[in-house]
Amino acid sequence: MKLLCSAPSPYSRMVRILVRYLELDVEELNTNPLENGDTLLSANPLGQIPCLFLNDGSALYDSEVICRYLDATYARSQLFGESGLDWHAQCQFSLLKGLIDSAVKLRQEQMREEEGVRSAFWTSRFEQALLRGIRELERQGAGSSDRINARSIALVCLLDYMDYRHPALEWRNLAPALALWFEEVRELPIFRETRPDKAC
Repeated sequence: MKLLCSAPSPYSRMVRILVRYLELDVEELNTNPLENGDTLLSANPLGQIPCLFLNDGSALYDSEVICRYLDATYARSQLFGESGLDWHAQCQFSLLKGLIDSAVKLRQEQMREEEGVRSAFWTSRFEQALLRGIRELERQGAGSSDRINARSIALVCLLDYMDYRHPALEWRNLAPALALWFEEVRELPIFRETRPDKAC
């Protein structure tokens, strides 16, 4: 299998972590989606990463779809759990996905500053959503387990991306228990080897 990915992307990273956790043979190809390369566009008309080429030549895209495929195919759905059995866990995963989306959109707003079109309204909205969401994750005890699953992978990706792209948002002040969990779990090899500053 081949994975089109980018090291800074938290979406790509979720898949890259899962590949390592499951010890799969996947070739990672560093891809800049903004270049609209033929290989990427032929597989995903949205021109977004990650994109996983399967051994039969077909392709899957969207980080959650890819992760659910790998989980179902190689881990008997242990990382996501059987759909519908734990709606609170499913909702927490959706919260984590939404927070990653907000963090990426905030980064996009920052990049628009060079064009003189950065929106103060949307910047504030994304920042507040991130801080509210992290406060809620702390309330839910999101970092209280050492078990690796889809939610803990997404959580590490979110928090590392926050530190990488948005260090001014001091989320640790809002979530001290989460911060303690994060400092320990992020040193596991599957997380350390895939940090945003590591080449894909």
